[in-house]
Amino acid sequence: MFNRTHRFFAITMLFVIFGVACSSSEAQKNTNAGASTGVANNAATKAGADAKPVATPAKNFTAADVAKLKWIEGTWRGMDGDKPFFERYKFEGTTMVVQGLKEDGSVDGEPSRFELKNGEFGQGEGDKRSAASEITDKYVQFVRSVSGTGNSFRFENEGNGTWTAILEWQASGEKTAGEKIYKMEPWPAK
Repeated sequence: MFNRTHRFFAITMLFVIFGVACSSSEAQKNTNAGASTGVANNAATKAGADAKPVATPAKNFTAADVAKLKWIEGTWRGMDGDKPFFERYKFEGTTMVVQGLKEDGSVDGEPSRFELKNGEFGQGEGDKRSAASEITDKYVQFVRSVSGTGNSFRFENEGNGTWTAILEWQASGEKTAGEKIYKMEPWPAK
């Protein structure tokens, strides 16, 4: 049984995966949506076609909003194709600490810290900053703080002890817009 005092998907790994996903110049196709583990890639749109408006971070969040995310606390395993990755999420007050882990459970790198400051819940600085645009008890949507970068990610509570990380990027130059979906399961498995 996994330890419920830990929480949130190790954003360090998320940004590594997100960077890899965004570097692909080919459209990605959804090949295993609904699979219990694995990555689902969806077909993407070309630059300018079906462009969505870019959301901006909200600046009115409270400690009560951050507390709605307690469902993500724990240690999790996701799959990037056939490669597993592991993350631990925990809350320290209104800060969500996301730690990447090695398969043996040891720490892998520095943790990411999503902090509530002046009504904004996010992490990073400058053009590397992401912050929440929406928080509910079912999901949190993060967007880039700097206008025009367009990358976003969403964590959704599946309600069955698992959750889904959805990474989205906008079209840029020859690169197509797209998304990757990662199902996160308790680790070690129950």
